[in-house]
Amino acid sequence: MSFLQTVLFMAVPLIAMVNPIAEVPLFLTLAGDRPARERYAAALKVSVGVLLILAVAAVGGLQLLALLGIEVSAFRAAGGLLLVVMGLEMLQGREPEAHGAERRSDDAEDALWVPLVMPLLAGPGAIVTTVTLAVREVYFVWLVPVATFIAITVTALVVYLVFALAGFVAAHFHGRGTRILTRFSGLILVAIGFQMGFTGIAEFFGLAGR
Repeated sequence: MSFLQTVLFMAVPLIAMVNPIAEVPLFLTLAGDRPARERYAAALKVSVGVLLILAVAAVGGLQLLALLGIEVSAFRAAGGLLLVVMGLEMLQGREPEAHGAERRSDDAEDALWVPLVMPLLAGPGAIVTTVTLAVREVYFVWLVPVATFIAITVTALVVYLVFALAGFVAAHFHGRGTRILTRFSGLILVAIGFQMGFTGIAEFFGLAGR
């Protein structure tokens, strides 16, 4: 698999898991009545928050597994299973349990971080997805998973674009469009989850490459 294919393989499940379109209504509630410049600044703040959280997960995930004595192959299989479960929930038109949280805050500015950035966008599901992708990384520079970082950056850029164009997105992806997009994202997650899971199982039992 080429470097570009690796980045695409990683970016697709991350974008599907973060799923910023599903959070457009909340973003509009928090920042929709602001002037355009402030709305763009709020979108940038959210995307940077997602970038930071997922980047920390990508760098610290491998060290945490080593500290806990967990095999990379076992975590990969478990992460694949989690993606399958969350994808099946999305195929039914429901938001994954690992992605959900209460959407209440007394301060709209604070709510851009909690709960919008964490845990609605960069929540447990997205963090586990990031760590799962980082442990299968093959392009490292000083222990930094390069392809994973690029995929995280692409995901953060998508978050910014969706929220910067929140008014347009809300007008064209409400109702049926949102449900169709959620189910399609779920299908992608199920497929990638199965691939990761079976790869992890094969590696755990020494069957990879046979």
